[in-house]
Amino acid sequence: MPQAWARKLALGLSFGALVYLALAVYAGWDDLRTALGDFHWWILAPVLGLSLVNYCTRFVRWQLYLRRSHVAVPGPLSLRIFFAGLVMSVTPGKLGEVLKAYLVKVHTGTPLTRTAPVVVAERVTDLLALVLLLFVGSCIVRSGWPQLALSGAITLGLVVALASPRVAHAALALAERVPFSRKYVLRLEQAYEGMRFLLRPRLLVEATLLGACAWFAECLGFALVLYGFGTPEPVARAMFIYAFSTLVGALLLLPGGLGGTEGSMVAMLVADGAHKPHAVAATFLTRAATLWFAVLVGALVLLGDRRLMTGDADRG
Repeated sequence: MPQAWARKLALGLSFGALVYLALAVYAGWDDLRTALGDFHWWILAPVLGLSLVNYCTRFVRWQLYLRRSHVAVPGPLSLRIFFAGLVMSVTPGKLGEVLKAYLVKVHTGTPLTRTAPVVVAERVTDLLALVLLLFVGSCIVRSGWPQLALSGAITLGLVVALASPRVAHAALALAERVPFSRKYVLRLEQAYEGMRFLLRPRLLVEATLLGACAWFAECLGFALVLYGFGTPEPVARAMFIYAFSTLVGALLLLPGGLGGTEGSMVAMLVADGAHKPHAVAATFLTRAATLWFAVLVGALVLLGDRRLMTGDADRG
């Protein structure tokens, strides 16, 4: 892996270690160990299975975007590239997954300006999908309207800004005045045109619905984790907590949402009556089965196919 990608991954891993250390201290070491001992560990298998459903559904969306962008990548190779990109899930906003665009360039010669917008579009529709799940959860449990309003407004504002030629051209004009970014303006313009194409209403709806199905699978996984501790939440409430916590981490642009997601999840579980050690333990296991499982899967793909980074891998 090139040094730049390795540094981003190391930063995410280091930040994650600090976050979990702080949460462990908050819960108390002995109490946390006891809480983990209360978990029915067999439940972890279906939770991991639901995480794989998430990744596979997002792969379908990745393929949809590649087809609409007229980027031809053989299916098996595209699958390996997508899963390899998961290793960069612990970067701010998961934008380190632009590694996928780099790998597509390595194997097909497609310029980054055509494929990097796909990664950004994935993140945008992830946010919209989470807001949709948050809305559904709020309607069912009849609470959480302030959180929905705030996160929804920020997300929709971001989408409008990305889709607005006026905002984009103003940003590009500003970039042209800065010596450091001036040489990248042409590439940014090309990338923006690709971004506008990917944010067309019909494609945006299709990709958002796929994203909602993907993230709902992990919401169910979170509900199963809580069930494994003997402190189950209604699925709608679990969906609300998971969607909102994930949105917080994503909108704060923290590496992998680390800190923002975990802190929100623990706080909401405690507010619902969970003991601190059980709230922290449930958060640890949920993130292990979602975020860190994704990183592990990506790492295994890269380690198992060393040629993937060089362009020598079998393309068929």
